[in-house]
Order: sequence, then C-alpha cells, then structure tokens
Amino acid sequence: MIILDYNQVVLSNIFAFQADLIRNAKQEKVEESINIIRHAVLSSIKFYKKKYGKEYGELVIACDGRNYWRKEVFEYYKAGRAKARDKSDLDWKFVFETLSNIREDLEKYFPYKVLHLERCEADDVVAVLTKWTQSNGYIQQGLMEEPQKVLIVSSDKDFKQLQKYSNVRQWSPMQKKFVEGGKLGEYLIEHTVRGDGGDGIPNIFSKDDVFINAEDRQTAVTAKKLARFMELGKDACENDEQRRNWDRNQTLVDFEFIPEDVSKTIIDSYENKKVLGDKMSVMNYLIKNKCHLLLDELEDF
Repeated sequence: MIILDYNQVVLSNIFAFQADLIRNAKQEKVEESINIIRHAVLSSIKFYKKKYGKEYGELVIACDGRNYWRKEVFEYYKAGRAKARDKSDLDWKFVFETLSNIREDLEKYFPYKVLHLERCEADDVVAVLTKWTQSNGYIQQGLMEEPQKVLIVSSDKDFKQLQKYSNVRQWSPMQKKFVEGGKLGEYLIEHTVRGDGGDGIPNIFSKDDVFINAEDRQTAVTAKKLARFMELGKDACENDEQRRNWDRNQTLVDFEFIPEDVSKTIIDSYENKKVLGDKMSVMNYLIKNKCHLLLDELEDF
C-alpha cells in the first residue's frame, strides 16, 4: 500500500511554481493557475504510482478533513497557520479551493481510494491504515502470509513513529530521500517535550497560547532538561502544570492516542470505499482538461 499525504505531497510540488502562480494572480489568469496546480497534483500521483506501485500495490490518498479532533483537545492547535499564510504573496485561499476541487475529481475519475473524513487529518488516515495493515490485508509470500509493505509519501517527521513496524518505509518529497526512523522512544519523548511549533503545540514549559500571543515566547528546552526527560520520561516533570502539558502534547503527537471512534471511521471508510475511476474515465478527464502531456502516460495512473 502506498499512502500519499495529499496536501504535503502536492504543496511541495506547487512551491516550484510559486512565482508563476503569483504572476498569474496579478494578471488574473485564473485558468492558467488552475492548470498549473492540476498538473502538479496529477504528475505527483502518477510519479509515485509508476515508481512504487509494482512493489507496494494500491495507492491511497490521505486528505485533511474538517474540524480536526485535535482542536477539540487543544483550542490553539494549528491556530497560527492562517496568520503565517497571510504574510505570503501566494493566494492560499485560491490554492486550497483548487486543491479541494481536484481532490473531488480524483475521487470521481481516478482509480484510487481518496479518504477525506470529518474530524480526521491526513496524519490520522496514514497512521490508522498503517496500523491496520499489521493484522489485515495480508499478502502471500511463498508459503507464508505477511503484512503488506507500506510506503508513506510525506515529508512529515511525525511518521517516523510508524517505522516501529518492519513493513513500513517513508519517502520525503521535500528531501527527496527515505526518512530514517531512528530510536522511536527517544523521538517520541523529545517530540512530547518540545511540542511542534508548526502545529501550534508549545513545549511543556510554555503557555498554551504562546504562539498566538505576540508578547510571549516559549521557555527554552535546554539540553540538560531534555536529557532528564530522556532518562525519566514523564517522571521528570517538576509540577502539575508540566504534567498536564506532557499529557496534552502526548495526546496530540503520539499516534497511539488517536481516538477509537476516529480510527473506526477511517477503517470503515477504507474498507467500504468504492473506486469509481478507471483508465477510460482518466483518459476522458485528461482530454477534457487539456492535459496532453499526461495523456501520453495514461498507463502510469
């Protein structure tokens, strides 16, 4: 199984065309920008399907849904992302609307399962399906049945924790190399202590709203402090506030804390999802949208 983190993979490709998109926006060339984004999406998917499909099998597209469950746990989760994008010259509203429309096209016309679910992020889809393969969807290897190989296509470092499973590898489109898992226990402890600034998760020594309060800064995580947590884990917390923040961060970053109802939603959707597209519908879609270069590589989809 190839599990492709839709936004992560596509955005890493779109950045290569950022100057073109900004120029088109100034000249009001909307269709040209849509075509650029569509080509970036389809080229990325085709590339990974062609290169890894024979070894890993079906391709599943994992998408961010709405109303993430993590926002229910922590109100400031990813709260600073919109503010950061407002500073960019790129019209992010247009980009995400276009990606949403193309995601719907992928579901209708292409031979892939596209999972876009309420309260679920792509991270959840990747993590839950990877765990599901450990006891489901076995493949025959000689006389033995084994868990199918899983290739995660994403640059998100959170997926390192899934390499605790021997059948899992991760390819980073941004770094253009396979991601090494390292020591899982140490990675999760450090990730819990440090939080994740990109997702608006503070370190365990800082206030909940530190990333949206312009007058505030995180308390530094020194090497000495981190070493103590590496040795003792949560027992290194010195007060109730640190213990509370540890629990908060662990729930947000450790995939073992994905709620059972979220996991069930993902598995049910995967198992019951009907693939609607075939080669004919892909061909008609490419013709309709004037993707002439991709038509020559129709068999790779």
